[in-house]
Amino acid sequence: MTSSRKISAAVAMVALLCAAPAWADDATELNSAKASYDAGRYAEGADTFKELLNPASPRALKSANSIERARAYYAACLIALGRNGEADEQFEKLLRQNPRFQPDPVVFPKQVTDPFYVVQSRLKGQIEAADRMRAEVREKAEKEQRAYIANLQRLAGQETVVIRNSRWLSALPFGIGQFQNGQAGLGYAFLISEALLAGTSITAGVIHMQLVSDYARAPTDINQDDFNSRREAMFTLSVYSTAALAVLAVGGIVQAQIEYVPERREVRPRPLPAPPPVVPTVGAVDSGFLFGLRGKF
Repeated sequence: MTSSRKISAAVAMVALLCAAPAWADDATELNSAKASYDAGRYAEGADTFKELLNPASPRALKSANSIERARAYYAACLIALGRNGEADEQFEKLLRQNPRFQPDPVVFPKQVTDPFYVVQSRLKGQIEAADRMRAEVREKAEKEQRAYIANLQRLAGQETVVIRNSRWLSALPFGIGQFQNGQAGLGYAFLISEALLAGTSITAGVIHMQLVSDYARAPTDINQDDFNSRREAMFTLSVYSTAALAVLAVGGIVQAQIEYVPERREVRPRPLPAPPPVVPTVGAVDSGFLFGLRGKF
């Protein structure tokens, strides 16, 4: 087996059958009533099964399996008494409760199984429609369950982090205060503008210094008018860009201080733990509970 294949299997099935008292009573009552049927006391059996199937009776059966068996025996008693119409009603109730029910031909004679199949054939369309409806309901419930689990996983995969801001960071230029306040667009505007002005001021200053240096080394080789014009242009550009940078930086700091946000919340992804390789399972059976393990290999 490879890890890429997902196999849902019972790797350790421990059959711990915890018999419930009510179910033990069901078995006792059912065997008692069945004894009347086996002995041919059909009237007595019919009365007993009728009482066991009455929800208001203190002897009423609890488990679905016991109720199904009791209804089948009740119908068999009714047929033996010639009350076929009432037997058909019991077969119909039985099929509506469990459309997959089939009478055991070893237990019930042909006089019982034939009427059952007639009722089953008559209800075939209704049973199929009920099956489709149950399948649709089950599919809808499973879809809602998957959506619910997916939503839980999405919520569990996120964490909210509280970030506390600093007044000192808001006093820095280049949009730092805006970024801290969560104003990314404004922060980028200040960052790019101030970076361009700073670059312009530095470049103009470097060119101005280079012109002065070249003139100092060889003043006779340089055209005086051209030198003065270029030097003044670079000096003016450096001064104005520096002034604009200072004004913009101060404006950005003031804006960040005015709209200062003491704290902000961020939603960040959080890794989820891997599912356990083995998952315990529990299921109900007619005589108790069935415990086991399910895993992926």
